Amino acid sequence: MVRLEEANADVIATILAEALPILRARSGEAPETPEDFVAYNVIVERERPRDLMKDAAVLKRLNARIDRQLAQGGPEWDVFQNTAREYVLARAEAMLLRERGWDAVALLITGGPGIAIIASGAVVAVRNHMGGLYIHPYRRGTLNHLYADMRKAEEKVLALMENMKAALKNTKETLAPFATELWKLARKARIEIV
Repeated sequence: MVRLEEANADVIATILAEALPILRARSGEAPETPEDFVAYNVIVERERPRDLMKDAAVLKRLNARIDRQLAQGGPEWDVFQNTAREYVLARAEAMLLRERGWDAVALLITGGPGIAIIASGAVVAVRNHMGGLYIHPYRRGTLNHLYADMRKAEEKVLALMENMKAALKNTKETLAPFATELWKLARKARIEIV
């Protein structure tokens, strides 16, 4: 076994170097290096078609994720607050960002939902589940208006929630009505330019 590792050390190192950024991205780690952002490209390829599915299909996928996390022993309040609710909000914010001209994709990833911003076919920014906005090192200083638009999208979603009939009470029964109503409102909403 040792000889096999020694003989293939370069190949093993290459595989690990390519895999580790993808694993970090899936876990929701903040991207820092160009390689970290490339890893998010792989996730966006998978998530874009899913983000654009009909609401019922998105909810079916979200419910499957909830079931897996609960089966793994995740506390119910945590699963609904940090996965279900956050993804519903992230998807609504991505809708609003697209209305502002951004190519935004909501991400349902293991580490917590987020949003990726794509330009010229590559991820240039990631907003993670903790609200941090990370800009690609080669694009820093060129996307400053994204901070304002991201903040406006977050504020608009909160404003929409204030007038909603459906409320999310951290249960599967309330998730679908809450998400469906919020996404419908987000599709109709506009972010005001101040």
